[in-house]
Amino acid sequence: MTTMNTLTKLFLFMLTFSAVLSAQTKPNFSGTWELNVGKSDLGGAPISKLVVQIERADPVFKYTAKGIADGQDFEETETLTTDGKPGHDSRGAVVTTRWEGATLVSVATSDDGRPFYEARITLSADGKTAVRDFMRTSSDDPQKRHEIYEKQ
Repeated sequence: MTTMNTLTKLFLFMLTFSAVLSAQTKPNFSGTWELNVGKSDLGGAPISKLVVQIERADPVFKYTAKGIADGQDFEETETLTTDGKPGHDSRGAVVTTRWEGATLVSVATSDDGRPFYEARITLSADGKTAVRDFMRTSSDDPQKRHEIYEKQ
């Protein structure tokens, strides 16, 4: 009986420990981030300035991006959920966002299920740099970007 109690306690400890580790692997991107255009590979996108304000309260991930592209000011706001449930972005694509360890992954498809884009966001260990790898997968306009953001 003592061995069984010890094993049960060990199992509960491991379960709790893994839950704590899992929670720690989800970085908090909340705050203001500025795109470092010089360090980024924008894949031909004509972005000259981009500042992103992020609010994260799992499972809600909301961001507002303001910037200049092709000489024109723009602003875009998106609200996603990180629980893997599909939603829609501002362009009407079906977006599913989920955590893969410490990486936030968003996959978008058109209403008919065709792949549109995938974005992966990671945070540096010191919390000062975020990297967003974006790949548009639509056949009519494939595009890859490697964006480096610095915490403001």
